[in-house]
Amino acid sequence: MTNDSSRKQLDAQLKELALIAQLHSGLSKERRMALTQLINTIWLSGKLCRPYSGQFPMNYEDIYEEAVQNLFFYLCQDNNISKYDSERGEFLTWINVLLSKRFFPEAIPKIIGKKNEISLEKSHIENLSFTESVSLFDQIIQCIEDDPEGIFIKEHIKNHPEVNFQAIAKRRYSGVSWKNISQEWGIGITTLNTFFQRCVKKFAPLLQEYL
Repeated sequence: MTNDSSRKQLDAQLKELALIAQLHSGLSKERRMALTQLINTIWLSGKLCRPYSGQFPMNYEDIYEEAVQNLFFYLCQDNNISKYDSERGEFLTWINVLLSKRFFPEAIPKIIGKKNEISLEKSHIENLSFTESVSLFDQIIQCIEDDPEGIFIKEHIKNHPEVNFQAIAKRRYSGVSWKNISQEWGIGITTLNTFFQRCVKKFAPLLQEYL
């Protein structure tokens, strides 16, 4: 399959999922499932843009992770998915504009505002304006924290049982930067990030089933 046809197939899949989410109310299981699949597809596609590439060499990955996380929160919050207009363009184009024009610039001062002590007064999750129900991401976080079968805590970096998926996820969702997590455990940022993203892909179907 050519790159062009692969891109068209991806665009069609994302648009379909976005439209399904728009058809259902924010409280419905159908919308939550569509949004979960939508975010998984976006992440696994590797097609999210990387704005300002080459800048902020010491902090770029932290800024990018913050921006992407906040973008995904945005998609699941309130009725933001309905702001996508399928007649104006592809879904991937829409979210890449949001990432480059809004969420990446917003993440810069959060990460490099304090060079030696990066901390958020409150996590992004706590600052979200929720409706009557618990948000999609809040449910995902609750599932990871509850870990009823003990699988998230068992998945850890070799020879470091304390550096498990649950522990890393709780820190990331609380706004702790990769730099601070790396300093806490004495493990490289690349190693931590690679392990975490591998776990996200591995557990995505399980989390979707939970929701």
